[in-house]
Amino acid sequence: MNIQELAKLFNEYQEHSPTSDEAKQIKTQLILFLSSCYWWNSKYMLNLFPENIQQIQGKLQQEIADNFKICINKTSNSQELAELLLTEALILHKKYQKELITDKFINILAIQVKTTHPNSFQRKQAVQWLIKAIDTKNTYKKQGLGGNLQLSPQDYQDAFNEAKGESIRYALDNIDKYDDTKGDFMALINYWIPRKFIDAGVRILGIKKNQTHLKAESKISISTEDPNFMREYLYDNIEQKFGCSQKSQEIKTLIAEDPNNKLGKPIRKDKTHITFKDVLIAINWEGETFKNLSRKWEIPYTTIKSFYEREFQQVKADLADYLQ
Repeated sequence: MNIQELAKLFNEYQEHSPTSDEAKQIKTQLILFLSSCYWWNSKYMLNLFPENIQQIQGKLQQEIADNFKICINKTSNSQELAELLLTEALILHKKYQKELITDKFINILAIQVKTTHPNSFQRKQAVQWLIKAIDTKNTYKKQGLGGNLQLSPQDYQDAFNEAKGESIRYALDNIDKYDDTKGDFMALINYWIPRKFIDAGVRILGIKKNQTHLKAESKISISTEDPNFMREYLYDNIEQKFGCSQKSQEIKTLIAEDPNNKLGKPIRKDKTHITFKDVLIAINWEGETFKNLSRKWEIPYTTIKSFYEREFQQVKADLADYLQ
């Protein structure tokens, strides 16, 4: 239901007396829509947290109903009324989701992950809800990270995002060792973020330093009579050279065909149809970003990024051959 459909319902509501059965039915429909949320629309979550969810949902619906009474007296314009109530409902959703997603809530989801079979659908489902709950709670350690690295604001954010993703991945990879009696799962992630942040920050600074070096080197005239130097130059600049090469489409075809089968490593065991060459082509030829691919393939951003960077280092020399 969009804002226009909401406005249409308000129009219908105002055509009836507020005490009529028709008006009451429309109001109930509006409140149900405005209070709808994936946390209480999921059978999985309802089975796991029946009392918590019903209580939170009831409080949310009551507050939306109270707002309805206030807003309906402020304006008779259906469009304005729809926008006002929808804005208020979004604010209330954040309030009550924070009330629902406690450390205990996350710990229970972590135990659900731990107690399911590693490669089962049940574990994948539990992991998805656990990650969603962690992101909804959003109490990641963000302050006081990498004080000696002197990162720019954007580099700091990139390093934090990578550290956060790596910390979640590490905690999930070691979920079988998790003991909820000795600490919160969220605290475990925040324990690893500063450590992962240092690695991410140093790597980002290293890449930038290398890029600066490459820019300086690119100004040097390269002799075609020195094949070893040319190969080293191509090796270092390979990603920059793919798109601007005169043989760009030819290189893309060769990589797609992968005659020596060196680029076909799958990204994950449950995503064997997505291989390194798919990521390579998407990033270097199709203008994709890791975040876009994450949404498209339903794979965490950090998983794609680390897989690409790791595999790229392994096959760098082979890829350089395509450019000669």
